[in-house]
Amino acid sequence: MNVPFAEIPKTGSHYTISDDAWLAETGLLRTAPVQAELNLQYKGESRAEVEGFLRTVVRLTCDCCLRDYDFAVNAAFQLVLEVPDEANWKVKELECTAADFDVVQVDEPIADLEDILRQQLYLSLPIKQVCSPECRGLCTHCGADLNSSGCTCSSEVKNSPFAALAALKKR
Repeated sequence: MNVPFAEIPKTGSHYTISDDAWLAETGLLRTAPVQAELNLQYKGESRAEVEGFLRTVVRLTCDCCLRDYDFAVNAAFQLVLEVPDEANWKVKELECTAADFDVVQVDEPIADLEDILRQQLYLSLPIKQVCSPECRGLCTHCGADLNSSGCTCSSEVKNSPFAALAALKKR
C-alpha cells in the first residue's frame, strides 16, 4: 500500500494491517497471524513520520543444528521518511534527536507501508539464528544432532594434525 505524503491528513492517519501478502516476498514462512499498526504524520511535502509495531511468528532454521524453529517478531519502530533535497544535500536538523527516529531516504514522497513492514521484519531477525541458547549443534565428524542424542564420535580420540608434534614434545 502506497500513501503519498500529500494525502496524509494534518492530524495524521492510522493503518491496521493484517494482510500478509507482503510477507511472501521475504521468503519467510509465517506461523502466526500478522498484526501491524502504523501511524503516519505529515511533516511537509518531503517528509513524513512513521510510528508503529509489527507482530508475527516466522519459521527460521537454526544455524547450529539445522532444525526449524519458530521465532516471535515483536518490533516497535519510529522513523522519518524523507525525500532528499537536491539543492541542499546537507543533513537537515530534525525536530527530534537522532536517537528518537531513524531517517530513511526515499526517492518519491510516498510511504510504501509494505516495504516498511518488510524492512522492520528483516531488522528484527537475529543475526545468528539459534533455536535455543543450549543448542549443541551437530557433531563435526558424523553430523549427528547432539541435541537429540549423543554420538560415538565424542568418545573417540580425535587424530589431530599436530599429534606427531605433541609426541615429539613428550620425548
